[in-house]
Amino acid sequence: MSFQTKKRGVILGAILGIFIIFLPLPSYPQGGGQGFVPLKKVAVLPFLILRPAEGERMVEGLWGEFFFRAGEVPSRAGSEAMTIFYHQLLRLGRCEMIPLDQAATAVEEVGPITFKQDPLGEAVRIGRQLGVYAVVIGGVYRFEQRRGSALGVERPASVALDAHLVRVEDKKVIWSGRLDETQRSLSENLLKVSIFVKGGGHWVTVERLTAIGVESVLRTFPSLTF
Repeated sequence: MSFQTKKRGVILGAILGIFIIFLPLPSYPQGGGQGFVPLKKVAVLPFLILRPAEGERMVEGLWGEFFFRAGEVPSRAGSEAMTIFYHQLLRLGRCEMIPLDQAATAVEEVGPITFKQDPLGEAVRIGRQLGVYAVVIGGVYRFEQRRGSALGVERPASVALDAHLVRVEDKKVIWSGRLDETQRSLSENLLKVSIFVKGGGHWVTVERLTAIGVESVLRTFPSLTF
């Protein structure tokens, strides 16, 4: 091979290398090959603690014509329910979540009396302030801790709550979920065997009972995409 032939080969190789460098890189879809789909933002607000009128055993739900058996509701129940819903929704991945502390701070600026007078209206106002597509607001009507241990109880855990997804744009409730559950023994109710299975075959705490129930309730939660 002559010197000129070798020279031409080197030049052509250099030109080809430069051409390859400036070629656009191939783009690959995100999200496991399904393509990246942007999600709308949602804020989960602290749940309201709602108690029945004096002498009543039932309490009306936050929205819709639903009633729940009232029971013990500690002051921490609202924030516990909010935290459980937040983490379950985060794991579900059907919307983009606003950080819990950001939503909680926005709610703190609203007086509790004002919030209870118009829960959906105040929730929408907070949602606009946060710049989200929708807010999750809910009520807690019963949040009774088990009495006993994981192996045996005098009284099982019991929870009653509801949650509603409210679109900020028009104050429309676009999804609702309700949980009214008391853990029963397998001999009392074989249909609820999933609670014992997910609870490791034991009597669960009210927090665990709520988490198991919320996971089931959120199966119908919509995918909020653009």
